[in-house]
Amino acid sequence: MGCVFLAGCVFLRATPPGPPAPTPDTARGELHAAQLMAASLFIRQAGKEEMQKMDGVFAELEVKYPQDAAIVNGHAEFLWSTEDRDRAVEKWRAAEKLDPNFAPALDHLGDVAFGLGEVKKAADYYARAVRIAPDNAAYHFGYANVVFLFRHDLHDATHADSDSLLDESLKHFAEASRLDPLNTNYARAFAETYYAIPKPDWSEALKAWRHLYDISPTKDFALLNLARVHMKLGNKPEARASLGEIQDPKFDRAKARLKGRIEVE
Repeated sequence: MGCVFLAGCVFLRATPPGPPAPTPDTARGELHAAQLMAASLFIRQAGKEEMQKMDGVFAELEVKYPQDAAIVNGHAEFLWSTEDRDRAVEKWRAAEKLDPNFAPALDHLGDVAFGLGEVKKAADYYARAVRIAPDNAAYHFGYANVVFLFRHDLHDATHADSDSLLDESLKHFAEASRLDPLNTNYARAFAETYYAIPKPDWSEALKAWRHLYDISPTKDFALLNLARVHMKLGNKPEARASLGEIQDPKFDRAKARLKGRIEVE
């Protein structure tokens, strides 16, 4: 993913956790067992020979379940983690062919396209993943991030200008934050996007920054921005109060500038 927002800097996201572990005598059960084995190898930093054997375990599952996109995706994720990138991408493409509606593979292919600078292709993959799995916060965030970053390059029939793409990104950042309300990266991206859109609703922006304040382990960054938004709304006493709560010295210069603006504007 892109690197304007922190979570966007993580290029490969693991498939989100699902329901309880399946029974081992099913395709999902065997895949789950293989993924646990692979995880244990990574934890203890196993050598090349053991990793090759693990590769063989995934390959055997593909032979046993040749039409199962989840197994192909699991193999691809393992290969990517071992830095066998070309084979991983081949597997994700194969998973897409097996099941064009398998969202995890589409999301990974979006990551790959993004890394190659193919932003329109990346946006398309992410948008498809969102449509298929609308309850997945990470998919909304991935799509919103690429749309925000490349809003000048993604104009199409439904988004004729960059402003409409900013609205699109805001909507999906909001949904990511709603679906995963304790994720500070999602909350921050949502709140920061209000600064970019041409005619922001500052009352809604205030709610977004308050939410980030509520969930952040350190409050000063959110407080600084709460002061900024209060100023946008003309709430000088509230802006002063927010600035007064900031403790970290690294915000002193920004805090001083805002204090000066409160008195002048």
